[in-house]
Amino acid sequence: MDFSRVALPDLVAPLDVETFRSHYWDRQPVHLPSSAGGRGGLLNWDRFSELLGTGGHWTAANLKLILNSRPILPDFYLDGDPAAPIDTRRADPARVDVFLGMGASLVADDVERIAPELRRWTTLLGTEFAALTNANVYCSFKGVQAFATHYDLHDVFALQCEGEKVWRIYRNRAENPVSAPHGGEEVQRQIDAARGDLMAEVRMRPGDVLYLPRGCYHDALAQAGASLHVSFAVAPLGAMALLRALEEAALREPAFRAYLADARSDAGGPLAAQLQALASRLGELAASPLIRDAVIDAQRARTRSDYAFTLPERLTLDSYARTQRPAQIEWHDAGMVLRTQSGTHALGTFGTVADYALTRPAFSAQELRARFAHVPAEEHAALLALLVRERLFERYTPQV
Repeated sequence: MDFSRVALPDLVAPLDVETFRSHYWDRQPVHLPSSAGGRGGLLNWDRFSELLGTGGHWTAANLKLILNSRPILPDFYLDGDPAAPIDTRRADPARVDVFLGMGASLVADDVERIAPELRRWTTLLGTEFAALTNANVYCSFKGVQAFATHYDLHDVFALQCEGEKVWRIYRNRAENPVSAPHGGEEVQRQIDAARGDLMAEVRMRPGDVLYLPRGCYHDALAQAGASLHVSFAVAPLGAMALLRALEEAALREPAFRAYLADARSDAGGPLAAQLQALASRLGELAASPLIRDAVIDAQRARTRSDYAFTLPERLTLDSYARTQRPAQIEWHDAGMVLRTQSGTHALGTFGTVADYALTRPAFSAQELRARFAHVPAEEHAALLALLVRERLFERYTPQV
């Protein structure tokens, strides 16, 4: 399999993409066996050992060791002064290897940051599902369990790369969880009681993929020898984003910045009427194009574009300077608009880019595209044309 060019059909085969989306995505788990094992070639032991040697990347935040479901304290495998801030200390490869010798499982998070072959997959999944994505690698050994039964707060595509691992999937599923219980033995007993009966036991071999929607109770155990798999975490925007968009919009309105009526002696009087009015206004906002555009912008912002440098060539910057012509951004239920001397101009989903641009005495088109990389190129072009047409900005050559 050519891992330099990836596509969703490669990950969900032997299913087709339409079947996966309609029958399994955010609905139910599915085991996707690979007859040739080609997908397993994405990561092997030699490449993973090489990545672990990238010492500057590994900290307590993204390298964890677990032995029999209990995390090993970072002080035991980090280098440097134990009194130093933990985020300044790096994993000591020799100390990590000692714990691996004891049978500890290793969890390496955010590996796509140092592995282009994994970054291609996280970029693909982010684009396909409008999601935040990352790649975590799990190294474990026969008979030593890293994690007890649990569920994840995001969807997972687990790709087996080396060895074999048996996953147990339970019948129950936490409904749209945004937090997970954690703690000692009593909490684990509650999780084990909530998981329900065993629904499926899946033996993963190199090239196999297991898809788990968020909230699915599961656990796993390496079989003969050692196991290496990559879990691609996929987290689309949740509905709670609506509340964040509403809060931002509401703060622009005086009614939401006002004091609430004192209802200590009259619970059904002025406060009740005030709350009813605010609730009605929130309902109007929630259904407005303004909030819809904000949510679309937030969904777009979850995708991460891959960027390639072209050194030693330097970027040729298209620079623009602010003129003295007046203009302002306005927020209406119908959406964000730019008010200039010639009238109002609808901004739609690139309103945040316009709002930023108007705060700058100068900018380059390349700066805007870099800062707002999630906004489509045609919208960047439309905004720039509007700003120039309204003579709010004009081309200039910076003096270096």
